[in-house]
Amino acid sequence: MLGLAMLVQPVASLAKEKEPKPVELNETELAALQKREIPAGVDVVFRSSISALQEMSYVNINASKDAGTITAETDAKSKLVYNIFWGFGKKKLTQLASVFVEPISPTLTRMSIKLQTVEAKARMGSSYSDGKPVVFAEPYNAFYTEFEKALSVRMAEAAAAVAPVAVVPADEAAATAAAIPAEPTP
Repeated sequence: MLGLAMLVQPVASLAKEKEPKPVELNETELAALQKREIPAGVDVVFRSSISALQEMSYVNINASKDAGTITAETDAKSKLVYNIFWGFGKKKLTQLASVFVEPISPTLTRMSIKLQTVEAKARMGSSYSDGKPVVFAEPYNAFYTEFEKALSVRMAEAAAAVAPVAVVPADEAAATAAAIPAEPTP
């Protein structure tokens, strides 16, 4: 019995260990992570941003190409909660994304993304929400990973659409012209 207890003890101590909490970014690091300059046109960056949000399971995507803004939120189920003072209510936790895309030049675009976690609560006929900015690098890096995939696909499509026209060397053009018989003049 003592041997079994000795075997179980290391397993129990491992279960108590928690995964390390992600490191919060300071304001400078967060600002640097939120903004990027992309060597592509504004249209391609805009469409790639929407595609990245869709791949990350964001819903309710609203985009205004004229304003250069995209907003989206994650889908979350509300759950019933009980508070001894307020009684029963509902709580819903979602993540909001706001993307701003602006052209710097025809081939350079600035993109900034802000992520926010919003907790919406409803109780006794009233509701309110409380939002906090996401200050961890992982969600931003996940967005940029999906964005890079979408951007590379769109850049490849654009390159294929503008395939170069075959240029005939001057020697071949002259030889071809000489081989064609001249029409008789009346």
